[in-house]
Amino acid sequence: MTIDSANLITLTTAARRDLLSVARTHDPHLSPEGLRARQSREVEAIRARLLDALPAKPAATPDRQPVFDALAPVTADDIARVQHEQAKVNALVAAGRRLPEVIGSANRDRLAAILDSLETSAEVLEAPNPEARIESIREIIWDRLTQVDDAAQAIVAAEEATIPARAWRSILEGVATTGAIPFEGRALLHQ
Repeated sequence: MTIDSANLITLTTAARRDLLSVARTHDPHLSPEGLRARQSREVEAIRARLLDALPAKPAATPDRQPVFDALAPVTADDIARVQHEQAKVNALVAAGRRLPEVIGSANRDRLAAILDSLETSAEVLEAPNPEARIESIREIIWDRLTQVDDAAQAIVAAEEATIPARAWRSILEGVATTGAIPFEGRALLHQ
């Protein structure tokens, strides 16, 4: 699906301008209740225009977990390879390299070893919040996987294909409900 950003920018700008104009409306010929009713109708019309322009909701992106699961050792050879890589990782960390640095240059086998021993690594055990540290390291591993693993690259491509639709849905829904452009929509547009 192609997103026409130029038209959506124009629509969003016009809607915000119109919402401000409605808020500033003053009609001495209407009672306060009549003025509120008029403003309410106008705001609803603006909201309807925004919601009518919403891009279709993107299909769900593939789950990342199967890529992580595929790294788990299955055969005796896999286990031996992972243990060999774990010994290398432990030696590198003992020599003063930080785990994120090791991950940054790791191949798929080394990433499998790091992931396999993540819960018992010093990096996690010494962290004030081990669960959060595990998640942050998994994100670092994911970032590296997107450089060395075809399945991870396919998932990233699928995720990136949904960014424009998710961004504009967030922006249009935000303007329709609050009149403001939400941070999430801005952040997605700038990716």
